[in-house]
Amino acid sequence: MFYCIFQFSCNLRFFLSYFIDVCTNKKKAGLVILSFSITGVTLLLSGCTFKDIDKRAFVTSIGIDQSEKSDKKYNVMIKVAIPSGDPKSPESNFIILSTNTDSITDGLRQMKSQIDKELVYGHNKTILIGEKIAKSDIQPILEYFVRRPDFQKTSYISVAKPNILEVLNFKPQKENVAGSFLNSIFEYSKMESPYINTLCLFDAYRRETEDGINIAMPIIEATKKKIKVNQMALFNKNKMLLELNPKESETFRLLTTGIYNGSLKVRNKNGLYAIDLKRAKAKYKLIVKNKTLGAFYTIKIKAIIEEKINGIGEIKDNEIAVIRKQVEDKINAETEVLLTKIKNQNIDPIGFGLRFLSRGSGDRKEVSWSKMYTNLSFNIKSNVEIQGTGLIH
Repeated sequence: MFYCIFQFSCNLRFFLSYFIDVCTNKKKAGLVILSFSITGVTLLLSGCTFKDIDKRAFVTSIGIDQSEKSDKKYNVMIKVAIPSGDPKSPESNFIILSTNTDSITDGLRQMKSQIDKELVYGHNKTILIGEKIAKSDIQPILEYFVRRPDFQKTSYISVAKPNILEVLNFKPQKENVAGSFLNSIFEYSKMESPYINTLCLFDAYRRETEDGINIAMPIIEATKKKIKVNQMALFNKNKMLLELNPKESETFRLLTTGIYNGSLKVRNKNGLYAIDLKRAKAKYKLIVKNKTLGAFYTIKIKAIIEEKINGIGEIKDNEIAVIRKQVEDKINAETEVLLTKIKNQNIDPIGFGLRFLSRGSGDRKEVSWSKMYTNLSFNIKSNVEIQGTGLIH
């Protein structure tokens, strides 16, 4: 007890001496007043904006489709994950909210009345655009998502077929979080698929605003029991103009990022062969000669003769040489056909114009590039290295 009284008296004497010192020193007095002011303001701040996690609904996918109502512009849909109570259970549940509206902003606000939780978009990783909207005008959609700070700029963006509802309603057998399957399929396609190039929101906006390059967006198609992503949609600055089939999409990826484990078939007098393109990369140069512009492509491929489809037998060295030449000729022809097809649509998803405008003299302009692009010629040279015949002996 005596110790407590002694400690209290010491603290009181220290406080009184400090108070007298502060009163006689204007600088210390100002610092004390400022400290108390900051502390008071902090205590007065409201904490009402904080909400528990069970009061939040996490949106994992969002889609913008054309409204079926004639007086509305968009049909906005979101996929909301419903967390499972058992962390060991892989089952994922979700709900899909939708509304018809004239603006995306109003649509997302209206959907707040369809759920008892706060909608959170920070976990959204996929943005789907309906095929009808893609063929009309996607610029307002890109502008909206880029400007909203709560949407990730690394979200994958794609065209949905036959409609967004079919894609969002797809439920795989096992999925830890609703909507993670779409993100996983794009992550896999970015590294392993030979057919498509994935497209993130920031890159789509760059291609939409930058001169000399256009949007190339994957197409995600839902059927009754599966989802496939093996086609590309090519755009001008605001709408889809060209849909590539799987083989053309594979060639397009070869010309841009390169492919791994692609496939090709060639036929000669000895039979039909399946070729595994283990690795293929392409690069090009733009060369101006006699006031004409040419794109000179060099394609390097490492391949394996993986299967003889209509028979068995030993493949001799002279046959391998014939097959190698056939593969080179076929790749050259398919590449030139695709590049010409894209050029005829007056779109430039590869970025020839961007390279042309960014290099050389400073007087290069978009107007002069547009004229030159119509007369752009292509020179394709491929070099195929057959590394083996797989399991054929």
